[in-house]
Amino acid sequence: MKRLFLFFVLVLSASALFAQEEESQKSSLNFNGSFRVRATNVGRDVLLNRTTPITLVKDPEKEHNDRVQSDATAIAQDLERRKLGQPSQLTPRKEDVSYYDTRFLYNMSFSSGKYVEGIWGMQVGDIPFGGKGLQSTGPDGFDPGVIGPGSGGERGRTSAVNVQTNFLYLNFRIPESALFIKVGQQLFSSAQGRVLFSTGTGVSVLKNFQFLRLSWEGGILRAKDQSFLDVDKNGFADKNYQSSNIFYNKMRIEYFRNVRNEIYSYYLDDNDKTDGETSRLFWHGFHNEFNFQTFSFVVHGIYNAGIVKKLTPLVDDNQITYYNTTRRHAIKGGMYDFQFTYRWNESLNFNLIALGTTGRPGYDKNGEEANLKGNGYRTLAPGFSISNIATDFTGGYALFNGSSFSGLNEYGFFTNIIAFGPYQFTLGYYQLWATKSPEIKINREFNEWAGYKTSTYMGMEYNLNVRYNVTSDFQIIFRSGYYVAGDALFVLLDSKYGRVLREAFVTFEHRF
Repeated sequence: MKRLFLFFVLVLSASALFAQEEESQKSSLNFNGSFRVRATNVGRDVLLNRTTPITLVKDPEKEHNDRVQSDATAIAQDLERRKLGQPSQLTPRKEDVSYYDTRFLYNMSFSSGKYVEGIWGMQVGDIPFGGKGLQSTGPDGFDPGVIGPGSGGERGRTSAVNVQTNFLYLNFRIPESALFIKVGQQLFSSAQGRVLFSTGTGVSVLKNFQFLRLSWEGGILRAKDQSFLDVDKNGFADKNYQSSNIFYNKMRIEYFRNVRNEIYSYYLDDNDKTDGETSRLFWHGFHNEFNFQTFSFVVHGIYNAGIVKKLTPLVDDNQITYYNTTRRHAIKGGMYDFQFTYRWNESLNFNLIALGTTGRPGYDKNGEEANLKGNGYRTLAPGFSISNIATDFTGGYALFNGSSFSGLNEYGFFTNIIAFGPYQFTLGYYQLWATKSPEIKINREFNEWAGYKTSTYMGMEYNLNVRYNVTSDFQIIFRSGYYVAGDALFVLLDSKYGRVLREAFVTFEHRF
């Protein structure tokens, strides 16, 4: 009996191992990612953000005299420090910085069959060499220079938790029906990222109609949820349904061989009152791409409409708030996007780009955002880069990003040259203009009282990029930009100092 029992145990164990082996053969695991080390040098004598108030100037002469007195007091105090042998606390209005950082990206997919796939994507960094751990501080919670909670490289202070989750979703695939459903944290993107380009948690559905040569995609992104806040600390959530949701649908058509069309709509249902603003906004777009043997071009238009309700303080002559009211603003704006490429040969092409939105950049004379009126264009959560400094999100300096690209126009020309086999050179020239001149009546420094005038010219930029493909998986990238500011930028930032921004960095990147 013992031998028979042992035989059955061995048979069952072998069966279990065989079953596990069969199951493991059904499972698959794939991964990819990249490792990057970057050295950056940036320099400027121009502000990147406005530092003065945006309220209307009641008495320009008094404010000017107060500023002069404040500067004189700061200089006198600094002289006293210098007399005591202490270092100066006043620094020049100029910057020249060199820093280094590193970043690691890792995406992993796993599946136990052809119908379900799990995706996990994570990121470590950017970790600056010697830098302290900092939190993301961008307007949308994302700062290209500081990524990942607790990231930092200062000796003895590197955080043990510096991992950021980019993707975490299940992909339900039904190939027989050409149907794909993603549930979880994923990338949501509109055509070329002009309306939306952001990771978030939600559901997306993609359905292909091969016989019609078109596809439909729709979904919902839970952009923000403040329902669990307990403001009065009574133990119960009192912010029910304080949320922000983004609904979208789009249809891609490829009926003709050389033409691709995409029609899409995005709807923002923002009921979150914690930031003092609620909105119901639409973005309707029509993206057209034409590809021919020697040239191609893109014609893209976006219409933005809806209602924004914003909490607005009412102030007296002494700038003291005596009442808060909610004002309703009707939005009606648009964006145009045009790109043209001419291919001289396989190693040389020339490109033109023109991108712009309606409205006025900055703030109105009453201190409100200027894009709330006058055919202003409200952005959702776009992510795109045109030039290295003027409109960018990839690191270094950035005067504007997609989220702040309202009331602006950028025109440019660039050429790509493939030379000496693995080298690619990109030369570019761009100009940045305001659709309407920024408001000068709210300025403290660059104002009419001091003899300055407003305009629509924001500045021009030169770019030089070089890519060296050492191997198919390893690249060395050099990127640089030189921006010369125009009068409209000084009006917008309320600054009369400086003229130039420059940046250059070298990146070593290995992909796997």
